[in-house]
Amino acid sequence: MLDEKELKALLENVNSEVAKTINEKIATLKGEQLTADAVKSMIAEASKEAEIVALKDSINTLANSIEALKEQGASKGIVNPVAKELKEKSKELKALVASGNYSTEIEVKTLVQRSAITNNQQAYNVPDIGSLANRKLVLYDLFPKVTLGSNNNGTVRYYDWDQATITRAAAAIAEGAAFPESVAKFAKYSTDLKKIGDTLPVTEEFFEDEEMFAAELGRFLSTNVDIEIDTELATGDGTSNKLTGIVSSATAYVPVSAGIQAPSIYDLVVKMSESITTLYGSKFMPNFALMNISDINKMKLTKDHNDNYVMPPFVSRDGSQINQIYVIECNAITANTMVIGDNRYATIYEKAGIVLSKGMVNTQFTEDELTLKARKRLLFLIRNCDAKGFAYCSDIATALVTLA
Repeated sequence: MLDEKELKALLENVNSEVAKTINEKIATLKGEQLTADAVKSMIAEASKEAEIVALKDSINTLANSIEALKEQGASKGIVNPVAKELKEKSKELKALVASGNYSTEIEVKTLVQRSAITNNQQAYNVPDIGSLANRKLVLYDLFPKVTLGSNNNGTVRYYDWDQATITRAAAAIAEGAAFPESVAKFAKYSTDLKKIGDTLPVTEEFFEDEEMFAAELGRFLSTNVDIEIDTELATGDGTSNKLTGIVSSATAYVPVSAGIQAPSIYDLVVKMSESITTLYGSKFMPNFALMNISDINKMKLTKDHNDNYVMPPFVSRDGSQINQIYVIECNAITANTMVIGDNRYATIYEKAGIVLSKGMVNTQFTEDELTLKARKRLLFLIRNCDAKGFAYCSDIATALVTLA
């Protein structure tokens, strides 16, 4: 017969819940004699049952955590570690149950406590990443485009007037006099498409587990290429495999005194347009003016001597057109400069759109890394005979002084 002191000694190192269970069982035996071995057996059984209950609770918590994370759109990188722990707990439970006659039924209950998910993973997750900001990209959409087919080898060939040798000699002729003789020659040109691209290394695990982020990185690289295209369409000088942009292709504007009182940028746009149409108006009709936002705002904020804002009658009510020439904000153009022209006479030749791909370089294969790549092949072309349809002012401030 086991006395009270011996029973207390056996239960001394037992979990309080297990001890409570043992005492409740002994109370139901109603005076039956108990041996130490019998109590030890009861302790072992109660301890295993308590462990099973704890595992079931842990599995319930993990299962509900996964459901909550999926509903919130969490990435695999967040869900997978929780799922792995759930799998390990389930194996542990099965092994424990297999050692005795225990039930494995688990009821997944709704979680109601925020603290049940580690790292506060039950907090509301905003479903998207957000987007990076960049300057307005306007030049690619401004000009006509020609898409080259798959049978094209990336070269654009064209004929153009050899302007340096052209002479127009038509004149009135006296009876019996010799006719004047003009000179006209053509030249053949060949230009290859230029390539603009960017890369970004990532780990294979990141690419596999973070699908949403991987897609965003593709968009990030594409935007980087678009920004560089916009820059080169504006100011590319044709060197180092760059495009020859509109600034380099346009004819330099030479301002002349026009006797304009207090000339403004509004006046300069009209005079630059006049410099084109006076000599070449049979072909060109300027329809755009590219300016940096600082110069556009300086123009809009022009005031008279009474501190009243000035908007000439040849400017549209919303200020978007000056003498029917559209004012386009282009911050790839340097402040205090301007380009105007007829967009019909500049063309972008391209091979499809931006191409996204992934691959490995150097030691990336053994390091489980990938390189994401974005590229685009294109050419910006203003023929020599069309360059007179574009005018570039390299110093607005100086030109305004000259117009006075």
